[in-house]
Amino acid sequence: MTDQRFIDYMTTFQAATEHTNTCPACQDNLPCPTGDPIHAAFLTQQAVWEAEQRRQKRNADRRAKRRADHRARIARHAARELVTWGAWEGDRPTATAQDVVRKAAAMYGAYLKDGPITQVEAAAALAAALGN
Repeated sequence: MTDQRFIDYMTTFQAATEHTNTCPACQDNLPCPTGDPIHAAFLTQQAVWEAEQRRQKRNADRRAKRRADHRARIARHAARELVTWGAWEGDRPTATAQDVVRKAAAMYGAYLKDGPITQVEAAAALAAALGN
């Protein structure tokens, strides 16, 4: 469907450009009974195409946000498991960001389609688990 919208947009663009190149009234930005419907059709198709592009970008941004949130939840779960059940030294857990990466991979390896949890994600999850 998007391809057809683009084709329609480019077809009306080409028609508007060709008319403008051959019409002295349109070149001077004067009203033209022949060119006005052509330019109106172009503007309509342009608006449709731009709306589709905005929608696709908005949806892509939402998907990226959901993926990032999902990865953060996985990392936080792994960090909480390490803090709750892992080794402690005095009053501090011995878990490191690398431990969180390994634990997340062990717990959720099949669900991490974008690759393993990064050190940055693991450090943020560990800080959240420790309440920092």
